Amino acid sequence: MSRPDVRAMNTGMTTRILAEPAAPVPEAGYALRVVRTTGRRSGEPRRTPVGVTRLNAREYLVSPDPSRDWVRNLVATPECAILAGDEDRARVAVPVGADEAAAVVSTYLRAVTVPWALKAFPVPPEASPAEITAHLDSIAVFRLDPAGRA
Repeated sequence: MSRPDVRAMNTGMTTRILAEPAAPVPEAGYALRVVRTTGRRSGEPRRTPVGVTRLNAREYLVSPDPSRDWVRNLVATPECAILAGDEDRARVAVPVGADEAAAVVSTYLRAVTVPWALKAFPVPPEASPAEITAHLDSIAVFRLDPAGRA
């Protein structure tokens, strides 16, 4: 998919996610949301559709590619917002350790049913934690902590 096609798809998904009422993110599942980041070069707000995963009552973002712009923006400025419908929740994206990341990636892969999303990962949905851990250098995982907590 070319860059203009990805931008058009992301714009359409963002519009749809923001127009619909936000259903809760199910435990051991995921829900579509929009992450608002700060552009690392421009300083401008950037909105990207993402899947938010919930595990052990905590929410996470997972990317099969740590070079994606939204991931690089969060690395530069971890403060972000998670948007859906009328929701606008301030969060801080915290990179997690290997054990936590492997559990989150496993949960995400088992919850997602979209073939193109699954193909982007270097491991299949049935991968063991050890197999996932071996590939964590090519996967980004952030815990979404509420902003303002010390």
